[in-house]
Amino acid sequence: MHCLWLGLTLLWVTAEPEPAPVIAISEQQIKDLQVQWQLQTGRVPDTQQTERLIAVSIEHEILFQEAMNRRFDQLPVVKTRLQQLGGFLKLTSGGASDREREALKLGLDQTDPLIRRYLISAMQEVIAAESPVEEPDQIALEAYYQNHKEQYRQPATVKVSHVFFGGFGQRALDRANGLLSSMPASTDEAIQSGDPFFHGHQLPLLNEQQLEKKLGQEFARQVMTLGSGQWHGPVASSYGYHLVMIEEKQQGMYRPLADVAENIRSHILRDRRLSMLDQEIEAMKRNYIIEIADVSLDASTITFPDFSRSQTL
Repeated sequence: MHCLWLGLTLLWVTAEPEPAPVIAISEQQIKDLQVQWQLQTGRVPDTQQTERLIAVSIEHEILFQEAMNRRFDQLPVVKTRLQQLGGFLKLTSGGASDREREALKLGLDQTDPLIRRYLISAMQEVIAAESPVEEPDQIALEAYYQNHKEQYRQPATVKVSHVFFGGFGQRALDRANGLLSSMPASTDEAIQSGDPFFHGHQLPLLNEQQLEKKLGQEFARQVMTLGSGQWHGPVASSYGYHLVMIEEKQQGMYRPLADVAENIRSHILRDRRLSMLDQEIEAMKRNYIIEIADVSLDASTITFPDFSRSQTL
């Protein structure tokens, strides 16, 4: 027995440790990531953006490998997907299990984008369940509110009546100035003295951005500075000239914390979960060997495909 225990001990001491799995990012994979970014954003990624694309790719691969280690590939949704792939590719005329087996032979459990996306998402959910984050208290809610207060600011709004004169010629400008010099007492009569306007002549309470969408940036900027209770103008819009009456004006204000507390709570929980996920992935990285191709990350030298509308028509 002593010899047996001694032999087992020596075997344990001298046994070679299992090598760490390798995650390798090749030059072609880096180029593929850059091209995908260009297709999604219409811009060529700079070096910093490419580094982030590589980091995300590594994180996703780690999550995928960890999900496979936990045998998430045996979940029914994965099996169903493999069976669908086997049938779509006509890999066999057999039943569902045969189609699944043939799909596995082709390694589709490793390469199918939907399966990978599902397993990565499932692993993220498992990590969140295994490491729940702390609910924010009132102090945390108040601190977040003060640090992000501008997000909860309601902009100033104005309610506008206006008379429209179409076009940008001298005649339209003269008509506007002529009416302004002898403005009717009735707003309705004043409006009828101008031209029809498809957005209407009486606009509800709108902020500057909403006004800009309807009548243009310069019009919105000027109108927000006007006083109430009298006609102003002519003010140029994207369509012509206007005489403007500010019927009502509401100053901008911050929404109170009580009104936005639930929104803030969601943001804090999201940030804490993302931070916790980053920490867990960093811990997992220590179990892997990461190899990244030693190439330039400057995408300006890459010839990207032209997917402009003129090219596709």
